[in-house]
Amino acid sequence: MTVEAKKSNPHGMTDIQVLVFIVCAMATMTLALLDGSIVSSAVLPIVRDLDPAHGIERFPWLITAYLLAATAAQPLYGRLSDSYGPRRIYLSALATFLAGSALCATAQSLNQLILFRAVQGLGGGGLMSMTLIVIATLFPPKSRAGRSNAGGALIAAGIIAGPMIGGPLSQELSWRWIFLLNVPLAGLALAGVTWALRLKVRGTRQPVDIFGSVLVASATCALLLGVKSYGEQHSFSGPVVPYFYGGLMMFVFFAVRQLKAADPLMPLTLFKDKVFRSAAILQFVGGFALLSLPVFLINYLNIVRGVDLDAVGLHLIPLAVGVVLVFFGWGRWIARTGRCKPVLVVTTATAVAATAGLGLAVTRADAPMWQLDVLLVLLGAGLGGVTQIALFMTQSAAAPEELGVVTTTSRFATMLGTTIGGTVLGAVLSTRFASSAEAAGVTDPDAAAARLAALPPASRHLVVDAFAYATGTLLLTAAGLLLLALITALVMGDVNVNEITEDAEITEVTEVTEEAHDDARTDAEHSLSDSLHPAGATGVGAEGRGTRGDGRRAA
Repeated sequence: MTVEAKKSNPHGMTDIQVLVFIVCAMATMTLALLDGSIVSSAVLPIVRDLDPAHGIERFPWLITAYLLAATAAQPLYGRLSDSYGPRRIYLSALATFLAGSALCATAQSLNQLILFRAVQGLGGGGLMSMTLIVIATLFPPKSRAGRSNAGGALIAAGIIAGPMIGGPLSQELSWRWIFLLNVPLAGLALAGVTWALRLKVRGTRQPVDIFGSVLVASATCALLLGVKSYGEQHSFSGPVVPYFYGGLMMFVFFAVRQLKAADPLMPLTLFKDKVFRSAAILQFVGGFALLSLPVFLINYLNIVRGVDLDAVGLHLIPLAVGVVLVFFGWGRWIARTGRCKPVLVVTTATAVAATAGLGLAVTRADAPMWQLDVLLVLLGAGLGGVTQIALFMTQSAAAPEELGVVTTTSRFATMLGTTIGGTVLGAVLSTRFASSAEAAGVTDPDAAAARLAALPPASRHLVVDAFAYATGTLLLTAAGLLLLALITALVMGDVNVNEITEDAEITEVTEVTEEAHDDARTDAEHSLSDSLHPAGATGVGAEGRGTRGDGRRAA
């Protein structure tokens, strides 16, 4: 096999294997994106079927269980990937997601469904991270930047499709189909990835810090449960205090453990790197102030603009368009120039301006929809740029043996920021709404949509205005936080992917040349063996040699 033939595809994979893997990877990422939010659009059918008496109060646990499992497992996935190789860990995450989906579809009680959602979240959290790790292993940074359009399309599809699919599917057929659809799709993806994905990269086989894994998972769960309790009570009292301080204490113990452990789960030495340190801040702040916004925008469109929840996805198309455009733009820019920082600064500044602009626009009941649509396109540019480019820069600057840990640590910061941000910004919304709508007898924004139709016109108008002003306050708060992200992007060092790609190509050519030399040496040894041992004497003749040669060429 020639050097050129082996270089045509990563790790000696054929064209069809690369295509099959990419299709399966995109499908699994789409499933993971959808299942984080699609359940929220099937509240009534699930509650009516499994727990009519207390289901409404317990329903949020279906979302919380998924998020807790997906977030807490992130650090472990990274270390397992670096220790045992990304292929087998990716397949394990996909199999776990498949099993969790099947179990959710067969749940006979709300308790069972909550438990099975945690299993699904354990796999779903790994799907996103492991797909990113495998793609980063297969393709050098410059090639990944040129292929980034598909990632933007997936995020855009997740924004639109969740609200549009979950409600109609659960109402026309059954809520179980939300999970049943995952089974054949994930099953086909599992079979396709098993056949197509070929990685020569071998793990370091380092032992996994089990105690550290328990510590960080417990700390994450405690902190997020404390944040959830705060979101329900809007005060630091009751269970919020032990959850919050318990989580912080366990994070401190985890940090001490990482300093002393021979095989740290999340090496604190990563934070000595300027790129990783700045990117981690961007990941958390971007998740906090950007990625949690679509849910609030959906509620705004429903309550203030009167858009039905089944059709709200159509009004988020401008947001999705912004995501796709910025992925296309930053991918082409980085692939052409090799520079990452300029596009990171531009997208972060766009996010600040768009969020602040929306914060002012939503408070005006007479603001035309085209103005909101333009601002949503710009918000989509920030949403698809800030955390994604920061992650791309971190992966590009990472050493191959730390790719898994770097990716999942970055994803951990994003998911933690998104979950905490959703709760904290929700508290800002609730506080502002309660102070404005108290005269109408409605103080809970979650109940505003259900009670709106029954209110007299004057009270209805008051509630709508209160929700609009509360949403504006929330968006302006997010814009203020995004200023921190902009400052971080400005002081962050750049990453030149051209230099990284050139180094990777030199290494690849060296490895391929050595392999070609090994093949030539093997052929010479067999030729010498054949001359010393004729076919008739050994029983292995020309036919046997031809079969081996064909097999080698086919490989």
